[in-house]
Amino acid sequence: MSKRMMRKGAVLLLSFALLLSGLGEADASPPQVERGALPITIGYQSNTDWLLLVARDLHLFERAGLRPSFVKFVAGPPMIAAAREQSIDVASIGSVPFISGLTQGVDWVVVGINPENAYGEGLVARRGSGIETVADLAGKRIGFFRGSTAHFGLMMTLRQLGIRRDQVELLDMPPAEQLSALAGNRIDAAMVWEPWMQKMVHEANGRLIVTEGAMGIYTSVSVYAARSAWLRENREAAVRFLRALLMASKVMQKSPEVGIKALAREMSIREEWAEAIHENSPPPDLTLWVDARYRYSLVKDAEFHRRLGYLVTFLLEEEVISEEVDVRNILDVSVITEALKTREAER
Repeated sequence: MSKRMMRKGAVLLLSFALLLSGLGEADASPPQVERGALPITIGYQSNTDWLLLVARDLHLFERAGLRPSFVKFVAGPPMIAAAREQSIDVASIGSVPFISGLTQGVDWVVVGINPENAYGEGLVARRGSGIETVADLAGKRIGFFRGSTAHFGLMMTLRQLGIRRDQVELLDMPPAEQLSALAGNRIDAAMVWEPWMQKMVHEANGRLIVTEGAMGIYTSVSVYAARSAWLRENREAAVRFLRALLMASKVMQKSPEVGIKALAREMSIREEWAEAIHENSPPPDLTLWVDARYRYSLVKDAEFHRRLGYLVTFLLEEEVISEEVDVRNILDVSVITEALKTREAER
């Protein structure tokens, strides 16, 4: 290793150490679990959950006074089952499986948004497929995953373009299979989320055509959902959970590369890809969740609340769910409100 590279590495390490010491809340070493630490079991998937990954890797949940356990899932359905069996307390889960869970006996509420992913989900087409814009989808074979936010995004895209369902060939397959099918010329395009968009572009001769956000479709979002019974009995633990995410947000604002490296490790992708994901779909600003004017506000009857109602209607039409869902009280803005007040009081 050259002296120049050694000096550069030393500077990066020093900068990171100064960042953590400046926070006064974070430390790279695992803290001792305090006697008053509250237990919490967190379910998550390998997605663009910047703040949860940073909070986990920097032990910020412990700093916030929690004793966390993490359970990793490959998809939403097993997470729904775990919540129903009360083996997880909080879930980082997509909005579609969240709603599906409500129809399967899971009583949970949204206490946070993770992340605003409309620009981290979109249409990727195979080069040579004849798809230069979304208007070229008629007559093409499109991969999608039924019951996902990408399913909703694809249908809304077709509606906007005036393309009927019988004018395209829709193939239901998980993202890994979509990647293989795109590389093998078995589909022409896929509506999918990160990191699969990056994988398709770099590994399957794909090209990003459009993101859902660019189409004005903003329902692609994951949520932090807490079981209602657990929340009633463990409110302080829920507040501390969001306080840890606030700490992680502070870290990422000062040093986004911490989250980029964490995401690259979690998803087993190159850091350059994680950096591109960050550019299109950065971490959420938790302070905006209490603002009714914000697109993803947790305030009742604000835009995000209404969009969840539209999503329920869509899922019923597509027969993804079989019964109506009462969305009147599925958002709980009070937990982040309390977490923000606690933070201000400490300052």
